[in-house]
Amino acid sequence: MFRKIFLIFIVFLVANAAFAKDGIDVKYDKKGKFYLYKIDLKELAPRIRPYIVQDGLKTAREVFKQNNFELVVNGGFFDPNTSKSVSYVTIDKKEVGTPFESIEMIKKLSDEKRVENVINRSELRIYKHNLTDVLKFDIAHHFDSAPKDYEILHALGGGPMIYPDNCIEKEGFVKYDDTGHPVIQSAHVLKKRARTVVALKNNDLYVIIFTNFAPVTIPEVGQKLKKFNFDKIMAFDGGPSTSLNYADNEIFSSNNEQRKVKSFLIIQK
Repeated sequence: MFRKIFLIFIVFLVANAAFAKDGIDVKYDKKGKFYLYKIDLKELAPRIRPYIVQDGLKTAREVFKQNNFELVVNGGFFDPNTSKSVSYVTIDKKEVGTPFESIEMIKKLSDEKRVENVINRSELRIYKHNLTDVLKFDIAHHFDSAPKDYEILHALGGGPMIYPDNCIEKEGFVKYDDTGHPVIQSAHVLKKRARTVVALKNNDLYVIIFTNFAPVTIPEVGQKLKKFNFDKIMAFDGGPSTSLNYADNEIFSSNNEQRKVKSFLIIQK
C-alpha cells in the first residue's frame, strides 16, 4: 500500500539519510525538509522526458501508478480554471503546451508589459545531436537557439532561472516600482513556499524538493544551493504544486494531498 511521506518518515528516521537505486541517488534530511535526487544521465538520459496530461489535470501519484514510471515530479505552470498549460512543453520535437493557451493571461500580461518576459522563461531542455543521436541536457530561455548540430527533442518550461543568473525580474515573475518595491509578483517567488527545482552539474541531473516543512523564497533557493556548485539551476512550479513520486517515496505540499497539475518530468522504466 502506498504510504504518504509523513508515514515513510518513520521508516527513514532509523536509516541513513540516503539511498541509491538504478542510477538515482537520493539524499534527504531526516525531518523531511529537503530532498535531492541525483540522476545519472549516462545511464538514464534516454528515459527522461516531459509528460503532459492530455485532458484535465492529474496528481504525480496518478501519473506514476498509471504508467509505471520510475520517477514523476511536477513540472510547469498551468491555469487551474481551464486546465491549460501556461508553460511551454515540447515532447518528441512537438510543442504540446504553450502560454498562448491562456488568452486571458496573455491579455493581462500585455497590459502589464510583461508578455515577452513571460514567454521567454527558462526551460529544461533535452537536445539531440543531428548525426549521432547523442542527448545533451541544458537549462536555457525559450528564445535561446539550440547548440550547433543539435535540435530540441524535449523541453519543459517553468522558471525562473536561479543560477548562474537570478532571473525573477527578467522572466516577469517580479516587477518593481521606482523605489524598488515589488508591485507585481507571480508564483509567490518572494514568499516562503515549497519549491520544486532542477539543476545540472557535470553529467548529472538533479531534482530538488524544498518541502512545506521548510518553505523558501526563490532567492533563498539560490543561497541554500550554493554549496553544491551546480552549473545551472531553475525552478518548476512550486507551492501546493510541489509533488514527487519515486519508489515508496511520495511528496506533497497541499493539505496532505498532492495537487492535480498539468505537466511533469518523468523517468520511464
